[in-house]
Amino acid sequence: MPARSRKLKVRDLLLVGVAPRVMALRRDDGSLVWERKLKTMSTVVSVLQDGELAYAGTAGEVWCLDALSGDVIWHNKLVGYGTGYVTMAGADTAASAAAAATAQAAAAAAAANTSAITT
Repeated sequence: MPARSRKLKVRDLLLVGVAPRVMALRRDDGSLVWERKLKTMSTVVSVLQDGELAYAGTAGEVWCLDALSGDVIWHNKLVGYGTGYVTMAGADTAASAAAAATAQAAAAAAAANTSAITT
């Protein structure tokens, strides 16, 4: 099946911040999927993807967007916190759960090996 005929998934996208916009590009060819203009005069936009959500921060404000469509889910002006650069951090819960499961399996295997050696 050609890549263009299948439905896009978040993993197919690269999110980019270029003030005053956030955009999603196809990872396979760099073509524009969507763009969202943010109401800001800042020259820097920070972008964070967490699962199906994209977060954009600029000039002391944060937007939560649908990563597949660019639709705004919420916007917080962070009133009283200034208008400087916005930095963000988050955890992809699917990746965190997979890492925890892998660590748990490794610990169980190590415990089983230790038990087999001492008996």
